[in-house]
Amino acid sequence: MGLETGNIGRMLLRSIALITAALLATACSVGATGSPVSSVPAGRPLPAGTYTSGAFIPPLTFTVPDGWEKAQDLAAYLQLRPLGDEVVGIHVFKDPVAMSQAATCPTAAEPGVGSTSFDLVKWIRERPGLVVSQPGMATVGGLRGSVIDIRIADGWKASCPFAQGLPTVPLIFQPANGYRWVVVGDERLRLYVLDVPGGGLVVVDIDAFDGTRFDALLEAAAPIVRSFSFATP
Repeated sequence: MGLETGNIGRMLLRSIALITAALLATACSVGATGSPVSSVPAGRPLPAGTYTSGAFIPPLTFTVPDGWEKAQDLAAYLQLRPLGDEVVGIHVFKDPVAMSQAATCPTAAEPGVGSTSFDLVKWIRERPGLVVSQPGMATVGGLRGSVIDIRIADGWKASCPFAQGLPTVPLIFQPANGYRWVVVGDERLRLYVLDVPGGGLVVVDIDAFDGTRFDALLEAAAPIVRSFSFATP
């Protein structure tokens, strides 16, 4: 488990940790009645319509236009993106925690950080090397929390060993699966940090590994995120 390190022009701008080998779960397409029916596996184009995750928990229903795909659908991670685009997309995490700030950027949690949206957002805003907007109140898919915009601070030099000198700041880690997410280079992201009733977090990340594409991504992704509906008690 680790970050992709090849093809610096595209891949090193990616902060997503590789999801190790797993069966890709099916999505759901809209049937004649408008009800979702299982049919479209991850990694296939999604015709414009409304779908429900096949594996992600809590189940997530979303609406996409033509030209998008569900690139990953796992119990704790869902990725939606323009078809074949490895630079921009929407990433949904279940129960991530603050990632270790050790210089070696290990796949480990940072000790002492609480497990609510308030705790995680407060910790992110305190990170040296990040420029983070003032948090705003947010509701996504029926879950409430905060929204922040994030980028690397100008002049930041620290770099993870795998990043070949690009400035980096470790962000979140998912202990159950070993996923890690590290902000790299000129990457820009909008992070919705949401509390799940009864405990736990969902993080929705609108992420442009190439920061020059961030504004266009927000315009395309905003209606998709507005369509989100999480099936929670």
